[in-house]
Amino acid sequence: AADDERPSSLFFDSVHVLSESFVSAMANSQKVDLMNLGQHCSASSCRRLDFLPFKCEKCQKTFCSNHRQPTNHSCQNAEEGDARVPICPLCNQMIIKGRNDDVNVQVDRHIMSGCRDLVVQATKDRVRCAKKNCRQIEPFPFTCLKCRRKYCVRHRHYQDHACVV
Repeated sequence: AADDERPSSLFFDSVHVLSESFVSAMANSQKVDLMNLGQHCSASSCRRLDFLPFKCEKCQKTFCSNHRQPTNHSCQNAEEGDARVPICPLCNQMIIKGRNDDVNVQVDRHIMSGCRDLVVQATKDRVRCAKKNCRQIEPFPFTCLKCRRKYCVRHRHYQDHACVV
């Protein structure tokens, strides 16, 4: 027997018949229509059928994984509501910017002020754990539901800080 010939066996023939009957039964089924699964990419140069398509948040169109980013499909609404925070190239500080403000204009204003204006202020809302002898300082402390005091991750449960209430 030649190496390129398919071995003749009852197993392979029955699998082939089963798979053909399964495919034809599924294609003719009224309940499940597998032929209409997925959506075509909205990029005019692509139009690929994608079974897990992405919806652009800016233009609400459907795209494949290659064109899901607004920059990859030349989205017309990409600049609307840009929420990125610009960073000054001179002082490396974050610059305040509204949703519809131009990034370049805000950076120019900041630089013209000598890197003093439009700087995002860091919050100083760090709280020390209320457990006696614990020196942990938490930016996001846990509040005990029983005693209403603020604790670190280690002492967040009332059993861990010996809650007296």
